[in-house]
Amino acid sequence: MTGSGDSPAGKNGIGWLPWWTRPSLMLVGASLPALLLFSFSDSRMTLSGAQLFYGHRDLLVGVAAILLLFCGALLGESSLFSRIGRSLRGESGRAEETRRPGLPPRLGETMLSTRLDSFLMAVFLVSHLLFFRNFFLNPGLALEVLGGNLELKHSFKTIPGVTTWTQISLVVGAIRGMRWSGILPGRVKLISWYHLFFFGTLFVRAILWSERLALIEGALPFFVGALPRLVSQSGPRWRTIFRLLPLLLPGLLLVVFTAFEALRSWGYYSGQHASLFEFGWRRLYTYYFEAMNTGAAVLGTTGFYDGLSGTLSLAAYEQIYDGLYLGALDVEYNNLSGIWYIAARCGSLLFTPVFVLIGIWFGLTWRGYIAGKLFGLFYPLTFLGLMEIIRIPYWFGTNRALPTTLVILLILCWAATLPYRVRVRVRRGGTAHPRTPARGYAGYSPTHPR
Repeated sequence: MTGSGDSPAGKNGIGWLPWWTRPSLMLVGASLPALLLFSFSDSRMTLSGAQLFYGHRDLLVGVAAILLLFCGALLGESSLFSRIGRSLRGESGRAEETRRPGLPPRLGETMLSTRLDSFLMAVFLVSHLLFFRNFFLNPGLALEVLGGNLELKHSFKTIPGVTTWTQISLVVGAIRGMRWSGILPGRVKLISWYHLFFFGTLFVRAILWSERLALIEGALPFFVGALPRLVSQSGPRWRTIFRLLPLLLPGLLLVVFTAFEALRSWGYYSGQHASLFEFGWRRLYTYYFEAMNTGAAVLGTTGFYDGLSGTLSLAAYEQIYDGLYLGALDVEYNNLSGIWYIAARCGSLLFTPVFVLIGIWFGLTWRGYIAGKLFGLFYPLTFLGLMEIIRIPYWFGTNRALPTTLVILLILCWAATLPYRVRVRVRRGGTAHPRTPARGYAGYSPTHPR
C-alpha cells in the first residue's frame, strides 16, 4: 500500500485514489444504491407514455447481477491473475533475457509517442466533419435544431464505418488525461489548442445532435486519466470532496443536463411544465427509469423467467426490441438498459458466468490503470460502463466502444513487438536504455505523477 487512502494501488501503484475508482466498491457503494433508488421510486414521475413492465423480479435480476459483478471484480482486483501472469512470463522471460539482456521493463509505457495523439485527432476531426456535413451544406438546419426541432437529426444519414470513428473520443480523452497526469509519456498542457478543438467539437455535437453522452465520453475518460495528478496535488479538504463525489455527482449531472435541455428542448416543452427545473429532473429521471423498463420489457419476452433459457441472437433481440417500441414503449426514451440487456442476451443459463467474467474484466482493467500500464487505457471505458450500468451496456461490445477498443488493441500489439524491434544502448554502470526514447519525456514516476 502506498500511503493511506481508500484505494490502495499496491507496491508499484500511482498512489492514493478515492474509493469509487475501485470497481468492486463502485458497484456496491454507488451502482447498487442507485438501482434501489430508481426501483422503489414512483414510476408516475416519468414523462414517458410507455407501459410499465419493471417489477420486483426485474429488481432481483438487477441486484443479483451487481453482486455477481462485485464478486468478479474482487477476483480481478486481487493478485491472483497477476501471479499467474508472472509465472507464465517467468518461464518465457528467462529465455528472452538470454537473447536480449538488459532490456528495460515497461517499454511501451515509456515510448508511446505524442504523434499518436495528432493522428487520432485527425481521425476524430475528419470523421466529425463528415458527421456534420448536412449542417455545413445547409447552415439553417442548425438554427432549426436549436429552435427545438429535435426530430430533424433523424433525417440525417451517417456513413457506416466512417462516422463511427467519431467515437474514438473515448481513447483520445483517456490518453490525454494520462499524459497530463504523468501516467503516460509526453508533457501536455491542460489549456491547449488540442483540448479546445477536442472538447469544443464534442460540445457542438452535444448541442446540434442532442447527444450529451458524446461530451461525457470525452470528458470522463480525460478526468479518470488525470485523476492521479489531481488527487496528488489536493489537500485534505479536496480529498474529502473526491471521496464524496458519488453523492455530489447527481446534483452536478442535473445542472448540466438541465442546462442542455434549456438549449435544445425547453422551447418545445415549456408549455407542458411549470418550470425548467421540474422539467429537467423529471426528464433525467425518465431516461434512467425507462431504460430499466425497456430492459424488463424485453427480458420478460425471452423466457428468462420461465426456466433455463439460452443465448439470444442480436437479430432476435432487435426484433423484440423494435416490436415493443411499435406500441408498448415510448420511442423518445429508447435506451437499451445495461444489466437487463446482457441478461436477455446471455439467458438464465449463462447469467452467472457472464456477469462474473465481466466483473473480472472490471477488476483487471483497474489493476492495469493503477499500475500505469497501457492495458489501463481500457479502464476509463470500464468506468464509464460502471456509471451507465443501468442505461447502456458499454462493456458488451456496443458500436460506441468498438473504435476505442480497436485502437487500444493496436497500441497493445505495438507495445508487445517493441522488445524485438528496439535496439538497446547500455551506458556505463550497466543501465540499459532504449536507443530511441519518447521525445520530450523525462521518465515515469508512478508514485508521484507530474
